[in-house]
Amino acid sequence: MLTEFPESCVVVHAVTGQVRRLEKCHAGSILTEREKQVLRLIDQGMMSKTIAEQLSISVNTVSRHRQEILKKLRVSNSIEACRIARELDLF
Repeated sequence: MLTEFPESCVVVHAVTGQVRRLEKCHAGSILTEREKQVLRLIDQGMMSKTIAEQLSISVNTVSRHRQEILKKLRVSNSIEACRIARELDLF
């Protein structure tokens, strides 16, 4: 579990099992600034429509950001994404 490495994070190659430790500052580059912004709002309990209105973007764009966040963090839902983001200190 990532909480064992409070000052850094690790990436595990899915095929070889090779573990690579990343510096904390690099963990922040996993998501774009806009994705982090969207994820912060999700973490506050906002729905896509409200996020879209607040950021002056379309609901489709918010949905695309959500998909990219889940893909990049390799999770299946927003709750997991928020948990992982906190563990990696992304916001």
